[in-house]
Amino acid sequence: MKDYVTLKIPPPTQNTLSLIRNKHNTSKILEYINVLKTEINPSDNHIQNVIEMLCRFCNFHGDKNFENMKRTDIINFLESFRKSEIKDQQHRWIGTYNLFLQYLLRFFKWLYFPLIEQKKRPRPDVIQNITQIKRKEKSIYKPTDLWNCEDDLLFLKYCPSKRDKCYHMISRDTACRPSELLKLRIKDIVFKSFED
Repeated sequence: MKDYVTLKIPPPTQNTLSLIRNKHNTSKILEYINVLKTEINPSDNHIQNVIEMLCRFCNFHGDKNFENMKRTDIINFLESFRKSEIKDQQHRWIGTYNLFLQYLLRFFKWLYFPLIEQKKRPRPDVIQNITQIKRKEKSIYKPTDLWNCEDDLLFLKYCPSKRDKCYHMISRDTACRPSELLKLRIKDIVFKSFED
């Protein structure tokens, strides 16, 4: 339990780690997370996602150690997310496949070359020639998913908070991401004066 406290892993992820039968893999995951924190300074959410994916990967292969994994093991795990055209018409599984491939790629680079600088680590043979899948759609969103002017007016009419109304309209006018808007300071905002 001491490892969990030093890493400050959220309780749901602690429970996920405890489900891994292979204690060697659990220690490798904890060691990797410690290294990841120093290499890229990930958010807590990113750490949780990486841990949960690696736990799923371990449980998919039972008691097999990471070092004994073969290329086919990685491919079988990634292919388990593939869905038929009928079940997933918008091909959302491709996003999961590509994200998990990135997590596994970074993990196996560290596993096989821990002493090499993170950006200079080569791709190990176990994950060689496994590439991302291109999406079939340019965007998973349809024009009907976006709000139009009438939707904005309806929201502004019934929203009780002036603060929420302001945030909504600034986000619509600037097209900024929420994180970009939340980092703004008053000095960052410059009002244009319209002279006739």
